[in-house]
Amino acid sequence: MVRPQHEFYIPSVHDGTRLSCRLYQSELTQRTLQQPSVSKGAIVAHPYATLGGNNDDPAVGSIAAELVRNGYAVLTLNFRGAGYSDGRTSWTAKPEIGDYMSAYGFMLKYLQLLGPSKPVELILAGYSYGSMVASHQPTIGDVASLFATPEAGSPVETILLQARDLVEGANKDVTESNDKLDQDSKLPAATISYLLLSPILPPASRLVTLWANLSSVSIAGKQISIPAPEEELPKHRTLVVYGTDDMFTSETKLRHWTKSLREVQGSHAKSVEISFAGHFWIEQTFHTQLRKAISDWFNDTQ
Repeated sequence: MVRPQHEFYIPSVHDGTRLSCRLYQSELTQRTLQQPSVSKGAIVAHPYATLGGNNDDPAVGSIAAELVRNGYAVLTLNFRGAGYSDGRTSWTAKPEIGDYMSAYGFMLKYLQLLGPSKPVELILAGYSYGSMVASHQPTIGDVASLFATPEAGSPVETILLQARDLVEGANKDVTESNDKLDQDSKLPAATISYLLLSPILPPASRLVTLWANLSSVSIAGKQISIPAPEEELPKHRTLVVYGTDDMFTSETKLRHWTKSLREVQGSHAKSVEISFAGHFWIEQTFHTQLRKAISDWFNDTQ
């Protein structure tokens, strides 16, 4: 298992709650980021904190390790109330959607500063509750708009400065890029993909959100629309991995849902079903199959 290169905090754009994060990169990742082709990153979110979920979860670690092995810089965050993050788990998931948006903006800026003028690819990933939050993110245009005009002392400005500080610490030859941060906070027009492990579907998903309407969230006094996952996922390169023995969502429901994503005209969604794997991915053999599914996904889309 890879070790994090950085452990740090960022504030949530929802309300400034302090969130603990880890950033993973290997030598392969660093070589990839230095190449002229593309800057590749990912965010991996954990299961429901109330049930003990945090970014130490072994399944989160397996996803992160496989992404790093494939040349991605990977951020894992603890939602509010998890790990070393402040606050408490919400009853609606809307604050956690804001928590994830904070990581979203951070990674876009971090990858932009590491490779100025290079295209950016970002995978929005999550496991269980984390997959629900990852799949309920605004469009990249709305995220970029949120981070475009940071107010002094705001969570948005703090997040952008944290990305700059980490890049400065890793590479002293980025002063030109960092000067631009003070003048222009425009985020890159990245290519977005989704990687969802053991997604929770209704009615289980509605129980952890108290049936809240997740079609919009309020950030910094602005209402930001959230596209329905069933509409957004097929538009992007998407991989859904689930087990047949999931205790929260039946095999039949998962098959039907993933089939509906794949059958949308022009869909880029794929799914992998792993026999006998449960929701908690306890046995190591299931982790091996999970990592192979991710590796095969990359090979199929190269």
